[in-house]
Amino acid sequence: MIPLFATIRVRHHGSGKRSGFRLWLPLFLIWLLLAPLVLVLLPIFIAACLVFRVNPFRAIGAIWSLLTALRGTHIEVDSARNAVLVRIS
Repeated sequence: MIPLFATIRVRHHGSGKRSGFRLWLPLFLIWLLLAPLVLVLLPIFIAACLVFRVNPFRAIGAIWSLLTALRGTHIEVDSARNAVLVRIS
């Protein structure tokens, strides 16, 4: 299943106090907005696959596998002044 939510947390480590914010992104709304664009671009994608001699069904399967593998991704970047956390679920 494709990921439905993403959480982004940014923390600022400053002069003795911590501040920051947390942002929740509903990815299912982004998927809904991108669906018409994907349907419009699908014939162009299939034509490009045929020109480059790539099986379009395998290419679509690979893209789908990549999207579904994003679920559970956890990325943390920490420095002396800032910390960023991205969690896809």
